[in-house]
Amino acid sequence: GNDVAMIFQEPMTSLNPLFTIGNQMSEAISLHQKKWSKKQIKDRAIEMLKLVGLPRSEEIMKEYPHQLSGGMRQRVMIAMALVCDPKVLIADEPTTALDVTIQAQILKLMRELNERMNTAILLITHDLGVVAETCERVVVMYAGQVIEEAPTEVIFKNPCHPYTRGLIQSVPDMRDKKDRLYSIPGNVPKPGSIDRGCRFAARCESAFSRCWVETPELYRNSENHQTRCFLYDEQEGVTGANEQTTAKS
Repeated sequence: GNDVAMIFQEPMTSLNPLFTIGNQMSEAISLHQKKWSKKQIKDRAIEMLKLVGLPRSEEIMKEYPHQLSGGMRQRVMIAMALVCDPKVLIADEPTTALDVTIQAQILKLMRELNERMNTAILLITHDLGVVAETCERVVVMYAGQVIEEAPTEVIFKNPCHPYTRGLIQSVPDMRDKKDRLYSIPGNVPKPGSIDRGCRFAARCESAFSRCWVETPELYRNSENHQTRCFLYDEQEGVTGANEQTTAKS
């Protein structure tokens, strides 16, 4: 709580329906601030509810989760997570259950709190639009493994791993009408089913023989960009690219 806090994916199931918002906010504070009085705890809870943009904060303290809208419940979750000034805030798909307008409000709120409270935010999401709008640095994962890491602008302008390129290519572009949207071929492997080779090889259009027998490391493309792909191995990347071209021919 004092160091790391978390915002869960579904605010309705994350909040206890049997207790008031005030009760749940106060519990989070009292567990970590043993010397605070009841008045100090209540004042801090109301202060945090106001900070996340909730009107009539004192009345909300007496209400139950079902009396609030989805957006309000998510703001309560953010207030509860930040109430002890954590150094790191983990946000697990924080906008999944919200409509687009509320999503934008929540993301704007998180950016403002990030700057105001100097709390680092680790955002877990499948929404590339949210990534582009919110994040400073991106770590792309596939089958439980980091496969690319770079600043957000670099990832979108120059995606290097075939999986990252596939993800970005899958996003609909309103400027370019197509009869069929692109999708990455194949299916995600079951956890633990791949014990050798690159985990993406079976779905990769750029795979060559080495990809099936060796596990690639994170190769450094530039000072701030890393990719787990043999095509970026300085020693054998060119060989692999040539082998891939020959195979296609």
